[in-house]
Parts: sequence; structure tokens; C-alpha cells
Amino acid sequence: MEHDNIINQNSIENDSGICIISNWDVWLRIAVCDDSPEQAGMLGSDFLKASQELNKAAGVELFTSAASLWEKIEEDNRKNAPIYDIIVMDIKMPDMDGIEFGKRLYRLGISTSLILVTAYPEYAVEGYSAHAFQFMVKPVTAEAAKRVLLEIYADKSDDRYIEIRSSGYTERINIRDIECITAEEKYTRITSRQGDYLTLTSLGAYEEKLTVYGFYRVHRSALVNLAYYVALEKNTIILKNVKLSVSRRRMTGLREAIKLEMERKLV
Repeated sequence: MEHDNIINQNSIENDSGICIISNWDVWLRIAVCDDSPEQAGMLGSDFLKASQELNKAAGVELFTSAASLWEKIEEDNRKNAPIYDIIVMDIKMPDMDGIEFGKRLYRLGISTSLILVTAYPEYAVEGYSAHAFQFMVKPVTAEAAKRVLLEIYADKSDDRYIEIRSSGYTERINIRDIECITAEEKYTRITSRQGDYLTLTSLGAYEEKLTVYGFYRVHRSALVNLAYYVALEKNTIILKNVKLSVSRRRMTGLREAIKLEMERKLV
């Protein structure tokens, strides 16, 4: 069946690729990166069509080079200009693959939703280190793009944040920025991209709230966000920035939870 490429109807050439604009004063700015112009155009069309079906204004810009996209992001970051809300990228690019791209975003502290596209679902395991928001398996469809956008809208809603009361002030933290939560004597430590916080809220209370968002209790004193999972080594779980012990009785459940989290992130 022929793919409905709605982008090619009104594309504009620029230095970085093809800029496709559907109301640039938009709620979502989307960058699509694939070394094949045809594939990039089809991906852009899928996300533009999905946003239209959801009655959300979106702008899509296409890139055929990951390096060019990265240069654009660095430039916008230096200027404090708005950076793309969503980046959709083929996981295997010739100049910089999606894994390295995601790691660079993380190191730069850029909070954008990275969607990695692959023909091989097993790459999703490696993709955990890139902090990808979601993985999409080729061939991508507008319906799959719609499911991803719905998940992103939900991620920005109030129930995806927790409030931490510490040292006389209240901090709101996005759940996906939390790497792990550990019990330390009478306090609970929350380790996040913004830093560490100490709170009096119990680990059990956080487990009850966060399990549905991909958190797992690996030890009586530790709760981890499986989005930061890197590897298991004997009785240790390795996260992006932390290593924690796993109790023997929780290991089987942890392996199953990791498997389910990977499946959930594949669209």
C-alpha cells in the first residue's frame, strides 16, 4: 500500500534539511532524523497526521544528518531558544547513531522526548542507555505515532509529577527524571536529574504511587526507575548513574519487570 506522505505537499528547503511547517506557533515542535529523505518524509507525515487527528498544532522539521540536527540543538541551547519537544530518530545513523545522540542530550541536560526508530526490537535493550522516551518498530504508522503522542501528552500532565517537601520548600519533579529512591535511616533520598532530595515520605508510599510508571522495589531500602536500567550483574542492578544491590527474592520479579518495561516501550 502506498504511504500517504502529506509533508511533500508543502515542503521548504533549508540548510539542515526540509522544514515542514504546520502552524509554527505550535504546541509541539518535532524534529525527524533519518539518513533516507524518503523515510524522513514518511515519518514526518505520520507524526503530522497523528497530531492533526488529536487536534494538536505541531511543526515538523526534517533532517537527514544527526550531526546537523545536533548542531542545531547546540545553537538553540546557546541562545536559550526553544528546543524540539520531540526528536524522532532512526537508531542507526551513519554519522551519529541514536544511542550516542540520546547520551549527548542527557549530558547536556536537555529534557526532550527522544523517540528511537528501529527495524530490530532487540536494539531497545541497548537504547535504555540513551534515555529514549519510546521505541518504535518499523514500519511506523500514523496510528503508532498517535499512541506515542498520547503518551507524551500524558507525561506532561500534573499526575506525572511528585511534590517533594524538603528544607521548608516544595519542589515539583517529573517522575521520569527520578533515577532511584532509597531509604536512609529516618529519611528517604530521591536521586534525580536535578539532584538529590531528602524527604520524610516513606519508601513504601513512593512505591505505591510509582510502580505504575515503571518503578520496581529491588530491595527493602531501594526503589528504581527501570527507564534508567543498564544491566544486571549477579545481585546488582546498574542504572545510568547508580549501582544498587538486589535482594535474592526480588531478582525473578525484577527480570520480569524489565522485560515488561521493554515491551511497553516498543510501539
